[in-house]
Amino acid sequence: MGLDFLGLTVLALMIILLVIYLAMGKRQAPIFREIPAFEALKGAIERAVEAGERVHFSLGTGSVIGTDVAPALAGLATLAEIARVTSLSDRPAVVTTGDGAMAILAQDTLRSAYTQAGALDRYRPIAARMLGPTPFSYVASLPTLLSSEDVSVHILLGAFGAEGALAADFGERQNCFVMAGTDDVQSQALLYATAAHPLIGEEIFAGGAYLRRDRAHLASLRVQDAMRLILILGILLGALLGLLGVDL
Repeated sequence: MGLDFLGLTVLALMIILLVIYLAMGKRQAPIFREIPAFEALKGAIERAVEAGERVHFSLGTGSVIGTDVAPALAGLATLAEIARVTSLSDRPAVVTTGDGAMAILAQDTLRSAYTQAGALDRYRPIAARMLGPTPFSYVASLPTLLSSEDVSVHILLGAFGAEGALAADFGERQNCFVMAGTDDVQSQALLYATAAHPLIGEEIFAGGAYLRRDRAHLASLRVQDAMRLILILGILLGALLGLLGVDL
């Protein structure tokens, strides 16, 4: 089996850019455009903490070993900051997923967040749990959880199919603040129609940077922008060479 030189080149380029942006972050903080959903989320979490209500964070129905793991991992980065903020409230955040391994990752994320907040004694493993092994069995469990846990902030960041629309609608029916995002284009369209605060396109991968704004998250976001620009330039260059009859 031969090496994937293109993949290795892209990986090396991303690492180099990450190091460069980490170094640049010491001198100049980047300026990002406003994402309304994240701005509204900050206020919603503050109100939930003050009112003694709970934040529910869904990592979706994707598997850790599946091809749809990326949005759930992005959700974990966002979860870390939300868990830290709500760790000292009367009703800390609860996390659900449709995959057992992802639930374990969520438990580890919660433990780390509670440790950073100096509230490890308040950590409970049951705060992160798997609700159902299939997409619709998972979603079918959400109405009971939302009502029994007194949830007022309902966050959906992970891998969702058509069941994502039901998950968002259940939150709206409970009069929750609903923010939802995924990487699947068709599911994004459904969430845009059902969630009050949808995330569009790659915005799901920006949660950690927008909520916490530490150097590592900010640098990773700038790397994404740089790689996107490089990809666009590569496509345009390839199209131009094709028009000129140059074979690559």
